[in-house]
Amino acid sequence: MTAISQPHMVRIAAHRGGMGEAVASSGEAFRRAALELGVDLELDVHPTADGELVVFHDDRLDPSTNAFGWIHDFTVDQLRADVDLSNGSASTRVEVVTLGEVLALSGDAMVSIDIKEDLGPESWVEEKVGSVIEGYRATHRVVVASFLDAPLRRFRSLFPAIVTAASSNESIGWYQNFHNGVLSQPEYRVLSLPVRLMGVEYLTPELVAWAHRQDIAVWVWTVNQEEDLRRMRDMGFDTIVTDYPARALAVLGG
Repeated sequence: MTAISQPHMVRIAAHRGGMGEAVASSGEAFRRAALELGVDLELDVHPTADGELVVFHDDRLDPSTNAFGWIHDFTVDQLRADVDLSNGSASTRVEVVTLGEVLALSGDAMVSIDIKEDLGPESWVEEKVGSVIEGYRATHRVVVASFLDAPLRRFRSLFPAIVTAASSNESIGWYQNFHNGVLSQPEYRVLSLPVRLMGVEYLTPELVAWAHRQDIAVWVWTVNQEEDLRRMRDMGFDTIVTDYPARALAVLGG
């Protein structure tokens, strides 16, 4: 197990680099969070048409940038030339960054990498994610995540030594086992759970303790309010994912 999944290490992770305090998924956001604030990073990756991995949340550019279309239809050069991550809110255009670039600038920060797309059985994405991680000698400070089962299954088969988080289905199965008092020995070492499900609070200190009993670290997202930050800390969560990392550090005394 790596440092990222050691129980009882209360850490802060900047969601998309800390999108409440900087341009989401930008190099500057990740640099600020990792090197100035000293917190961990959470990010999402998508494949490009020329076989690269860029850091971006949505599968389309439309919702949050000045551009339109599916990310996987563009090359990295096209994305860099045309896309403004700030959508005009910054004084200068903010370019898309690659996974490798974020790992290079992140110092010793832990990094959660979420694979957002399933390209099917012939997918090259999982091998690319692992090779980039290995190339930057970051295997000890990453966790690879996805809501989807298939990408995680492929990634684990290729890189069994790199820590992974549970998929959505795996998280549901674990939660059912928790309620039934069933201990499990899953392949994943991290649970990443929303602070509320469909507006309902469901997290308890007992849930966290049950995961720790199985040597599973528990992350919670996305926690932005002061009251929630303190409550999640007091429940014993290992990592709190937030849009406001500076606020979280101030509230939690980091």
